[in-house]
Amino acid sequence: MWSAIKSVFSGDSDRRVAPRVAAIGTVTIDSSKFALENWSQSGILISGHDGRLIKGQKFKMTVEVRDDSRVIVFNAEAVVVRAAGDKLAAQFHRIDKHKKQAIVEYFAHKTGSR
Repeated sequence: MWSAIKSVFSGDSDRRVAPRVAAIGTVTIDSSKFALENWSQSGILISGHDGRLIKGQKFKMTVEVRDDSRVIVFNAEAVVVRAAGDKLAAQFHRIDKHKKQAIVEYFAHKTGSR
């Protein structure tokens, strides 16, 4: 119980906020493309990261997710929450409100919740 209370007050940013879904797609950062491993309404996990970004760093990216029925492309600002080996996890910081709505609808469809 104390660890849960402590993490709330310490701002533990490594905690996942939303369930992740495996995805086919790419993330472009500074004209370099990385494979999208999975994503959620709150962030992404990419592979192929070369160490240029570190925990706590803000950055801009373009995310492209391909699905059976659609392609979602959006620009976002994010914050690195974890970098280990060639994997990088980031939490979305800023997304256009119309694109955010498309993401919410995508996950409602994927998870079957409305």
